Amino acid sequence: MSVLFAGIDIGSTITKVVIKDERSINLSTIRPTGAEHRRLAHEVMKESLEKAGLDFEQIDFIVATGYGRINVPFADAQVTEITCHMRGVSWLFPNARTVIDIG
Repeated sequence: MSVLFAGIDIGSTITKVVIKDERSINLSTIRPTGAEHRRLAHEVMKESLEKAGLDFEQIDFIVATGYGRINVPFADAQVTEITCHMRGVSWLFPNARTVIDIG
């Protein structure tokens, strides 16, 4: 059985969830953020897991990032956006050496 990861990015206007295994992205969900980050984190994760046909316990590691990352109590790690950009680019483009965040 493969290892499953979830990432939740609670930005100032948009919240995104990605569920992936070691090789590919299995599912992504995008919703407007709103004011209640903690409630939204639970709702969007539940929605994503239901769409993927998974239970919360099946996710091996959860990372939270974005403006509202401190409001994801079930995250195993809270990581800055630029660190997530760097790790994502390294995964997609192993030879890349520069990441530019323009917003």
